[in-house]
Amino acid sequence: MEIRISDKYFILTPLTPKIDASYCERLFSEVNENYSFEIGIDLSCVNDCTIEFLETLKLYNKVSLFNIPSNIFVLINIMNIDKFVKIFVSESDFKSGKRRILNRHFSVV
Repeated sequence: MEIRISDKYFILTPLTPKIDASYCERLFSEVNENYSFEIGIDLSCVNDCTIEFLETLKLYNKVSLFNIPSNIFVLINIMNIDKFVKIFVSESDFKSGKRRILNRHFSVV
């Protein structure tokens, strides 16, 4: 896991292709220790995740995600986790707070 800390940002980059329950526990223990920063998780190296990771994301409303692979992005949208965490396209968007990805669930009437 790569950890980068700057002025007000704490960025975690999991270097594993799959986030399982044990890695999820390790990841969010780092988040708990640095909860005073704006926390971002870069998922560019991750290809798969377990339900534990997705359920744990619901508990942390201060965590932001970026560089999300499409298969994980679909799971996040289907499970409505995008209502609990902020989702950005890239790290620069996360740092600037712009271009947040929103799922509005429009329907035709």
